[in-house]
Amino acid sequence: MKTIKEGDTVQVVCEAKLENGELCYKTDAESPLQLVIGEGKFFPVVEKALEQMAEGQSKTITLEAEDAFGPHIDDLVIQVPKSVFKSEVTLEVGSRIKIDAPTGKSFVGTIIAMDEQTFTLDLNHLLAGKRLIVKIDVLTITNKENT
Repeated sequence: MKTIKEGDTVQVVCEAKLENGELCYKTDAESPLQLVIGEGKFFPVVEKALEQMAEGQSKTITLEAEDAFGPHIDDLVIQVPKSVFKSEVTLEVGSRIKIDAPTGKSFVGTIIAMDEQTFTLDLNHLLAGKRLIVKIDVLTITNKENT
């Protein structure tokens, strides 16, 4: 039986949910996720868990926040004057907005509070600080030495 090793290319069906069951991400057999094990382009804990699995096998992995999108960082919650945003755009709590920094970098944040003068923005990833439950089904394995 062919099992997954580092360097192999795999096609998997993946479903990620929060602990409360809310779906965050899902692929299906018609559009599977393709990974090269060990490249680090997916969660390393999931890539490691795939090693030694075979086609047709399934596994559920719990990712702690540190292994998923990282911890929620309080310093990434900032206050921004409303005056920096175009007035023709209606913004409210929950809106996602892009901020262009003077350095040329762009950041995306979520408005978490507002008053007459300012928006409070959370620049953390939406899933930062959250544990994810990831279910993986292995569809195909192309061993490194066969490529």
